[in-house]
Amino acid sequence: MVVPRVRARLPRARVDARAYQQAARLIVFIVLSALGAMAKIPGPLGAITLEAAPGYFAALAFSWSEGALVAGLGSLLSALLSAFPLGILVHLYTAAQAALWATCLRLAYERGGPVLAMLATIFLAGVVAAALSWPLGGAALVTSSLAPLILAAAVNVFLATAFYVVLMRSKVVYVRKR
Repeated sequence: MVVPRVRARLPRARVDARAYQQAARLIVFIVLSALGAMAKIPGPLGAITLEAAPGYFAALAFSWSEGALVAGLGSLLSALLSAFPLGILVHLYTAAQAALWATCLRLAYERGGPVLAMLATIFLAGVVAAALSWPLGGAALVTSSLAPLILAAAVNVFLATAFYVVLMRSKVVYVRKR
């Protein structure tokens, strides 16, 4: 009996392997973001979802562009799971904001460390995001969304930053410094 030879297509260069790894990483974190949107933590101001935490973590651990992509697509995917309750344009607007906040987290972490990054991103994703909703609903929407956005931003930013700091300081995972 002759066993047929099977040839698997392997990456030709390291660049191909890195591109495959990056694509797989992005897919995993976008799916984690969608799962975080389904995981709701009950709170006094409504349910808090964990959709932004994977995007924030990806921004810290990999790059600002990967974090922005994960945060933006994760926001859109979580809106899709709830059938775009505010309309597609509003959710595109919030996805762009989510991508921007993940980028700001990475930049603030590089410049000032974890505490400054958390405080700045909580302010941006909470207060500034609520203020940017003024054209959509006026003062009523801004005041009613301010506290829930700050609380959700605080939970997501704290979880992502704490997990990143603990992972970097542990000896479990080797991380190559760029």
